[in-house]
Amino acid sequence: MVYGSTKYALEYAQRGAIDEWIQLFLRNDGKNNAFADGLLLEKRYYIGPIMTDISEFGIEEGAPSYLTEAKDIAWFFHVVDNMKKAYGDWDVPPLIVNYSNRKYEINDGRHRNEALRQMKVKHAPVIFWTSSEEDHQYIMENIRGI
Repeated sequence: MVYGSTKYALEYAQRGAIDEWIQLFLRNDGKNNAFADGLLLEKRYYIGPIMTDISEFGIEEGAPSYLTEAKDIAWFFHVVDNMKKAYGDWDVPPLIVNYSNRKYEINDGRHRNEALRQMKVKHAPVIFWTSSEEDHQYIMENIRGI
């Protein structure tokens, strides 16, 4: 089964099972088992998916700074270009964003985020997660969905 869509994320969220969707997505379509494993290490709080202004996250533009090899950077932009080509026909999976200590970090969706940025798309589906009740409360009070 394909899990990588906002439609499926919303269906799981409506059943109160967004954590289950995240695990299914990351372990299948998302191919991000390490992140999926890490999320299971302690209690997490999830919010979303919600459509929100992703331009406010302050995420670095372009390829992530941890990519230093030319071939890895080229591959990053190859994937971004393919996403831009498919955008109109694609139910984009939500970005998975950690909020901690007043900072946002995209844990899954850097390619999607860069493709959206290049296309000047400001609003996208996002699932926020935190590890503390305080950060969860901040997200609940301050993130405005559309």
